[in-house]
Amino acid sequence: MCSPQIRLTMHRLLKKLTIAGIAVFVALLSLEFGVRIVSPQDLGFWDSHSFRRIQIGPPHFIENIPGGQARFTGVPVAINSLGFRGAEITIPKPPNTIRIMAVGDSITFGYGVPIEDTYAKALERRLNEHPLAGVRYEVLNGGTLGGSLVDYLHFLYEKASLVQPDIVLIGLCLNDILVYTQAGPISRPEEDVRDNEILWARHLNRFVLQHSHLYTLMYSRLKSFLYGSGILDINKVQDLNFLVLSPPSDYQKKAWESSLGMLTQIAIFCREHEYQLVVAAFPMQMQLSMSNLQFYREKYHLRLSDNALSGDPQRRLQEYASTTGLTLVDLLPAYRRYDPNELYLHNQMIPADPTHPSVKGNQIAADAIFLALQSTVHTGDNR
Repeated sequence: MCSPQIRLTMHRLLKKLTIAGIAVFVALLSLEFGVRIVSPQDLGFWDSHSFRRIQIGPPHFIENIPGGQARFTGVPVAINSLGFRGAEITIPKPPNTIRIMAVGDSITFGYGVPIEDTYAKALERRLNEHPLAGVRYEVLNGGTLGGSLVDYLHFLYEKASLVQPDIVLIGLCLNDILVYTQAGPISRPEEDVRDNEILWARHLNRFVLQHSHLYTLMYSRLKSFLYGSGILDINKVQDLNFLVLSPPSDYQKKAWESSLGMLTQIAIFCREHEYQLVVAAFPMQMQLSMSNLQFYREKYHLRLSDNALSGDPQRRLQEYASTTGLTLVDLLPAYRRYDPNELYLHNQMIPADPTHPSVKGNQIAADAIFLALQSTVHTGDNR
């Protein structure tokens, strides 16, 4: 049994902790009301559940919800009845129409940018400036938030025959280089945290984001602080993948083999269905300059290889493309001609994003893809 002195000490400590807890709660409540009055937030800013879902059964494909709508990351999002971002599509394909089906992850989807500023729509405008006689071009946006190569192949199986594309355009980000299984991509072997163990945290995070103006305002800054202070290890966050820019490892080698195998499956699918295949490889911001590389090393403690600036991942993709006859658009040279800080998403709510292109980054990508289509791909075959 505890002595009276110990019980008294514990009672006093508990009293102090209770008072401190109440003070913190009152302070947060006051800040919450202050933000609601002075700077009310869009509580749906980070909420994608109305237009994006993960299939319940394995392999848990990620897909857009037909008819879904939201205002996400500050821009309107609308999914048509076929699961593409944007307006409805005419089925069957109209005569004299060359249709390009863009498939990819949040980069293709247009994370943080309006639909008209995505590289898909910018490419469509370029193609229609001086089209072939009597021909109209359409570029459909089949991007999904968080998608990967296995989701792209699934989307092609589900939608391609319906929309009748002449060209399939894969928007490939370096974070697509993963180890794939029949159940989809898997995380690194050292990541032993299971989904059911962190599910409660995800639900709590979503609930607070949907109800707190203060938390919504501070969400990105809070994550940036946690990563920058080392409280959270960004290198072990499953949603963020910088594997191919990390120091070489056996797991990295396995990921390349697996990912190129998935690309081969996509190429076989397109060849069997007579779709011309083009892959646009998007670089990450830390590949563009030494200052950008050092920023993400020092600010977020990313374990990045000294070879991150060398363009090795793009060279590997080029070697694969040349041996398989794949048309690859390497966007790294085009991006390096501009100020890197202008090419990636950055605003009040998103302090740094090394993956998602800004409006300018999308336009540069569209211009480079347009030039590649004109020089390497026959676009006059209107089946």
